Amino acid sequence: MTGARCFCQTVTQKYNIEVAGFRIGTMAVAQITSPNSVVYDQVSDVECWFFGKVKVLYKTVSRFDPATRQLLHSDIDALSNHGNYQSDIIWQKDHYDINVRQYKYERKATESQPIDFTAMRLYYEEPIGRTRVFAEYFGDYATIEPTKKGSYRVRVADREDEYFYEKGKLIKIIKKNSIKNFVIRLAE
Repeated sequence: MTGARCFCQTVTQKYNIEVAGFRIGTMAVAQITSPNSVVYDQVSDVECWFFGKVKVLYKTVSRFDPATRQLLHSDIDALSNHGNYQSDIIWQKDHYDINVRQYKYERKATESQPIDFTAMRLYYEEPIGRTRVFAEYFGDYATIEPTKKGSYRVRVADREDEYFYEKGKLIKIIKKNSIKNFVIRLAE
């Protein structure tokens, strides 16, 4: 019996999600490379008490063409005690259909230009020389501004985050929030 073998390479990074120094959740991000696609898979699980119990399970899967590095499809699912939300971004041969429905945010649009760099790739690639990134959660572009060596400010809509890299590896994200910032920190 003969058959072709498909080899995949998976690189997984684990993060803790913290508020005021307390761990409130975890995140795992995987980059899965095969001959047919490069897939980024992110799962966040948060549970805390904030004027009531808050529970959020958040999953993003973004698939890219391995040769062109173009985004082909992205699915974002958020399950929470505030409701369930689903978004997708799909390449349709000559444009993307963008359908975003998240907590207190919706966007329906099309994008004709191929998308080659998204927020999911920030977990594996320092955005040296880049001025924008496509944020799957928002279905729109965010600006990238270097603040110092290995640090970048990312802005989209009314949100601002800071990404910190050491030797090209993402070690921390500060998600800015009007009530209290939260930190996504690489687990040791």
